[in-house]
Amino acid sequence: MSVAAQVHLEEERFVVFRLAGEDYAIPIAGVHTVEKIIPITRVPRAPEFVDGVINLRGEVVPVINLRRRLDLPPAEDTSNAHIVVALAGEQLVGLIVDEISHVLSLPSNAIQAADQVVGEANRSFLLGVGKWEQGLIIILDLDRVVDPER
Repeated sequence: MSVAAQVHLEEERFVVFRLAGEDYAIPIAGVHTVEKIIPITRVPRAPEFVDGVINLRGEVVPVINLRRRLDLPPAEDTSNAHIVVALAGEQLVGLIVDEISHVLSLPSNAIQAADQVVGEANRSFLLGVGKWEQGLIIILDLDRVVDPER
């Protein structure tokens, strides 16, 4: 066995979900839970991409409409929609996704950094792009997604 074959590539794990027919992912390390859609309480004067807040086992969690945040068209079918609750910085946030797909492990060399794909100025919500046998996966930078200044 060659030395190269013995080297264990570091892998990163992601929760993969669908939005507007495309695969997106966030690092699994920050994912707290995945919930079916539950009632969302609207919050006056919240940023346009915030649908409101939910009560998640006694904790108030803001919920982001990920389609609206990423400038995607509204969903026609929400029967498989879920809320992915994840940690962004120190804050738990909920992300409305069309459908939960799976957990994916990718070797670090299968992930291309966002600035290499779209340039630093255009990377906005992108952490990188993952390559796997089914195609490409957009990996989101959760801290940037929740930042209302972006």
